[in-house]
Amino acid sequence: MYFTPTRYTLLRIKRRREVLSRGMELIRRRREALTKEFMSLVEECLKRRDELTEHIQRAQRKLEFATVMNPASVESLSSAAKRDITVEVKVKNIWGVNVPEVEDIPLSRGLRAMGVSALVESAQTIDAALEFESIMAELVRIASRETRLVRIGEMIRKDTRRINALEELVLPQLEKNIKTIERVLEEREREEVFRLKRYKSRKRRY
Repeated sequence: MYFTPTRYTLLRIKRRREVLSRGMELIRRRREALTKEFMSLVEECLKRRDELTEHIQRAQRKLEFATVMNPASVESLSSAAKRDITVEVKVKNIWGVNVPEVEDIPLSRGLRAMGVSALVESAQTIDAALEFESIMAELVRIASRETRLVRIGEMIRKDTRRINALEELVLPQLEKNIKTIERVLEEREREEVFRLKRYKSRKRRY
């Protein structure tokens, strides 16, 4: 990088170093906060996935039992189970990072909302259907958390790259430039002092 070794340039580079150092500290603090949020979400997602696995296994057993007991009822209710799901997504700001978050809304339907009559369908089939309804709600909640997890993880990686670039490239180069300018200015000052002394010495002779 070319620069003119003057006091003004030195002051400007030092000011830039100070600004970048403060900026790096802010990025580091944000990364720490995001990492805490990330680890908390990881723990929550793992726990919810374990619970979901158990829930699915339980629902699957109930469905198998209902199919054995009343296959016609299961076939009939499977048609009623089809539906569109609408979710509301809001944006949560975490240390300047916009993270999508799905609103927790009740997705599990009751028998009336499903268009099912307890007088027509078997109890085993209804029990299995209600289990799968609650699984749907849990899937949406997990998807919301995992989407946040991905977004925060991306931001942590970006902040890490920024910090590394500042620490390993930008700031060391600024330090090198500062030392170079200071050395040039010191040499100029010594030369100026030497010329001044020589001038005074000649003046005394004459």
